[in-house]
Amino acid sequence: MISMPAGFWAWWIVILTVGSLAGLAWIVWSTYFSKDVQAKPDATGEQAPTVWDENLREGGRPAPMWWFWLILALLVISVIYLMLYPGLGAYRGAFNWSSSGHLSASLEKYDARFEVEKASILGMSIEDIQQREDLLRKGESIFGRHCAACHGRDALGQANRFPNLKDEEWMWGGSSLEIEKTIRGGRTAVMAGWGDSFNSDQLDQLADFILKMGKGEDVSEHPVRGIYDTFCVTCHLEDGTGNKELGAPDLTNEIYLYGDDVLSIKYTIVMGRGGVMPGFHEILDDVEVKLLVAWITAPQ
Repeated sequence: MISMPAGFWAWWIVILTVGSLAGLAWIVWSTYFSKDVQAKPDATGEQAPTVWDENLREGGRPAPMWWFWLILALLVISVIYLMLYPGLGAYRGAFNWSSSGHLSASLEKYDARFEVEKASILGMSIEDIQQREDLLRKGESIFGRHCAACHGRDALGQANRFPNLKDEEWMWGGSSLEIEKTIRGGRTAVMAGWGDSFNSDQLDQLADFILKMGKGEDVSEHPVRGIYDTFCVTCHLEDGTGNKELGAPDLTNEIYLYGDDVLSIKYTIVMGRGGVMPGFHEILDDVEVKLLVAWITAPQ
């Protein structure tokens, strides 16, 4: 539960609240009942208007009484509200109500209502969930709320920044357990930029090397094979299939997140790349994560 204000701030709120109510009450009283503001009758018996600054005249008729009763009713309601609910500094009100407490009570009711269904889903395998269209629709709905902004509504990726989640290529592993770990904890991808480590000819040859490796061609005798073995093999491995422990992508599958043209590949080598997948462990519960994994990995 969110803590109530205390000390100086609690009293500051009390003073502002009570002062505002008292000021409003004084304005209403002085408007309707103070003799100082009542217009005096002139020689004809009519009320003479008050005049300021020579030509600014106040009407002789008082404000309607229904305004007074309306404002009085609102003042009474305000006082009753402050007695029942938080509003006066550290005072919690007779009902001891709070928005966080209300939310907790609602969550408890939700858990009690769906406890059996949630336990049933948690006991199912991913394959069993994928046989249920109603559960897959729930997984798709979860994806639409939390993931579609980056990966696209169809999960096919977008903007040469966010990867396709419907293929079989996963930088950190594509098993259900590995995908669940990615969803819960998030990922941070870093491709080091090599700056001016290579000259123009070497950059052209490296881009050619990567494109040929992606097509499955033999690159063992390529002119920059030695450069690849020196600078790239630690992350992308000798055969180019990528180190999933580091999130280094496979270079042999012709999937290039940031573009498959020579210029894009050269930019990646020189400047590097970085990407962040946020973790959802505080947003999605176990059931939502399982439904999401089932939908993402469901056969097309």
